[in-house]
This record gives sequence, C-alpha cells and structure tokens, in this order.
Amino acid sequence: MFLILLGIIGALLAWQYLKLLLAGSYATKIESFRPSYPVLGHLTLFWGKNSCEAFSSATRLFATVDRLGKVMLGPKPLIVVHHPEVMQQVLSRHDLYDKPFFYDFLRLGSGLITERSGERWLQARKLLNPTFNTRMLTGFLPIMDSEARRLSNGLEPLADGKTEIDIFKYISSCTLSMVFSTTMGQNGKEIPGQQDYVRSLEDLMNAVGERIMNVNHFIGPIYRFSKAYRVHQKASEVCNGFTHRIVQKRRFEIQKLGENFHQKDEYIKQSLNALDQIITIKKQDGSGFSDTEVNEHLYSLIGAANDTSALTAAYTCLYLAMYPEIQNKVVNEMNQVFYSPEVEVNLETLKQLEYTEMVIKEILRLFPAVPLGARQTANEIVLDGIRIPKDQIIVYSLYTLHRRKDIWGPDPDQFDPERFLSEAIQARHPFAYLPFSGGLRNCIGHRYAMNSMRIMLLRILQKFEIRTNMKPMELKLKFEITLKLDGPHRVWLVKRNK
Repeated sequence: MFLILLGIIGALLAWQYLKLLLAGSYATKIESFRPSYPVLGHLTLFWGKNSCEAFSSATRLFATVDRLGKVMLGPKPLIVVHHPEVMQQVLSRHDLYDKPFFYDFLRLGSGLITERSGERWLQARKLLNPTFNTRMLTGFLPIMDSEARRLSNGLEPLADGKTEIDIFKYISSCTLSMVFSTTMGQNGKEIPGQQDYVRSLEDLMNAVGERIMNVNHFIGPIYRFSKAYRVHQKASEVCNGFTHRIVQKRRFEIQKLGENFHQKDEYIKQSLNALDQIITIKKQDGSGFSDTEVNEHLYSLIGAANDTSALTAAYTCLYLAMYPEIQNKVVNEMNQVFYSPEVEVNLETLKQLEYTEMVIKEILRLFPAVPLGARQTANEIVLDGIRIPKDQIIVYSLYTLHRRKDIWGPDPDQFDPERFLSEAIQARHPFAYLPFSGGLRNCIGHRYAMNSMRIMLLRILQKFEIRTNMKPMELKLKFEITLKLDGPHRVWLVKRNK
C-alpha cells in the first residue's frame, strides 16, 4: 500500500511538472541564463542563500540581460525585462497592474503596496491620491522641518570629530517621527509601543526579504517550520496590533466629533492628515474603508515613507562623506538659499536646492530604495514580439537598470550628480531611471519623500561636516524588500564654524 501511495504521489507530481512545463513552453524563444540545470532550472542559485548572497546572484543574472531573459524555477519561467523600451511596455500597460504571489509573503493585506489585484489597486489609488496633494504636502513642511531640527540637535553631542555613528539609525528615527506626525497627526514618540513597532518592522522586512530570495521558503509548509516564519509571525502581530490600535482610537475620536467633522469645504478636507482622510473617504457606493482596509493602507504608507526616505538620506550622507568636494558644493548651495535663520522652508526655497536634488537623484540611481519589482499578466500580451500568456510573472531589477553602461556610460558605479543636469536627463529614455517605479502604479509618496530628504540633509549639513573612512567598493548590499547596507552607515561628525 505504501509503494502504491508513493507511486500515485510521484505520478501526480510528474503530471503537475509536465503541466507547468507545457504552460511555460512559450518561453523557449527567450534566452535563459547560464548555467541552467535539467528539472531544477536556476533553483540552485536561490536555495538556502542569505539576503546578501541571493541579491548578489540575482544582480549578476539581471546584468547579463539586454532586453528579455528568463529565470527557470524548475519548469516555471520568470520573464526578466531589462531595457528602458521594454520597461515602458510593461509599466505603461493598463492590463499589467496585477502583482504576483511574492507580495503575499508580506502578509500585510491589501494596502497600496501589497494589493495584488490591479483593478482593486486602481480603485484604492484613485481614492487615496488626495492624501498627497500639493496643499497637504505644503502643510507637512513645518512638521518635517521641526523633526529635522530635532535630529540635528540630537546629533550635536556626538559631533566631536571622532565618535563613529550609524547615521541611518538616527535618520530612521527622524523619518518615523515625521511619518507619525504627518500621517496620523501625532508625535510618534508619544505613542505606546512605538519602539516595539520599529524593531518588529525591521524583523519583518528582513524575514520577507530572505523568503523572497529563497525558493525553498516559497512552499508554505516548509516555510512554517523555519525560524524565519516564527520571526515573521511575531513581527506581523506586533506591527498589525500597533497600527490597529491607532486606527481604532482615531476612528472613535472622529465619531465623537460627529457630523461636524465631515466638512464639505474642500480646503478643510484637503488639510486633514492622511489617516483622517483615509478614515473619512467615501467610495462610490457611499461606504467607507473598513477598519482592516484602513489598517492596511496606513501600514503601507508608514512602511514606504519611512524606509525610502531614511535609507536614501543615509546613503546620501555616507556618499557626501566619501566625496567632500561634492559635500562642499551642496553646503554652498544651501547657504546661498538659506542665508539666514529667517528664510522659511517652503516649496519655493526647496526648489532652489537644485544641486542637492541632483545629488539625491544620483543616490537613488545607485541605491533605488526598492531594487526589484514584478508584475503578473492578467491576460495574454505580446512583449518585444514574444507572446506571453495569462498568469505569467515578469520581473525587473531597477538596481541593474540604473547601472547599464549603454545608458550611464563606462563608469556607471561612479557617483556623479551631474548625470542629472537637465540636458543629460533629456538625452535619456524616460524609463531608464525609475527610482519610484514608473507608469500609473508608481510611488504615491515620491514628492513627500523628496521633501523630507532635502529638509533632513539641510539641517544636518548646515550644522555638521560629515566624514567617513568607508569606500564605495567596500559596501555590501542585501535585499530586505528595500535595498539595505549589510552593516552600519559609518560616519563621524564635525561641528561647522558659524
């Protein structure tokens, strides 16, 4: 009986394998990476690796693709796109908004980042767009500036010219306070459980990154027996509980205020913080978001706004320390625009920090906050002349796209902010540079992130010179949904002469 049962299981597995092999036969015309092994494909490259090793393997593979390539997970092809023209075909299609099963690994529900259905995502995006309109963003600037000043004041005791610090930790604390203040209208440091939330969010991102880059963890039953699963489970409970308490508390406060809270005046409606807007949004049928939906959207906004801004600002500080001549140019520009304490931080003065923005854009080229992305076909499409059926996965690497020599020159790893002079930008394909993704399903908070980064850098560099003994070639990167440095952003600070 045991042998019969084993034979039946083997036959079913063989049949399933053949079905997948036939379903993926369309990809025979697409060049495959080498080496690829019979039955296994490229599974061995992503089996039992940590996030540094797996990201390094993926980067080497993606860098060999010109337009289209494929990764074989056993019999299942993943289509790799790696050229601006093909990226435009993928990201601009209205029938390519769906996301593949990887995004379920986050287990954060159906927020803007994690919603797999393109149709449901589009409905939510239209409703949430007002949370980042120009008036809202303008209202956030004084809050951002206050938190950035608090950051620079907190760094002052450490600025003795010899104490090494991990600048990312301090900047991350600042961006989180900004997010809590702007998104929820309250100081994050006053919210019970904030520190547990921060630690758990870090654990969760690490666990998810490890799972995505390890195909042996794709299988649910296997993953559930791993240490990563237990870490993920505990971190998810802490993070979901934290945001759920905030949503419940604010919904109760709004209900107590009664109908007077639901202002009809458009100016007042657009001046609400993001959480209040999400809670009070009305769908076409007159209903609002459920507690679960509010929680999931809030979770997406907090996670995306905090990690993107903090990482990019930290990489910027590190590279300005490595390149003191560029740091001096940034500081000179800041001193020209903000020549006295009376000069206000507003959209007009921030726009004048043109070279500073070029520096940030170059950092986002070298270190896109979310280096990998994917889509799933909702129906059959033709991509670069290849017929791709429904329910196929298309993956892309912004990290390697941003380092193509045919686009960025013979030294794409070199830090050079002048790549973002206006004439250089106009000469490039619009989909050659995608730090916040592209097409309609781009990052809703990209203007928020750019504002917060410029303000933090302004307040840090006005007060301190940043130094380091780290070199670009020493940096080791890992994938934890976002692109993290494996180790500290190690700098030391020297007070500037007034």
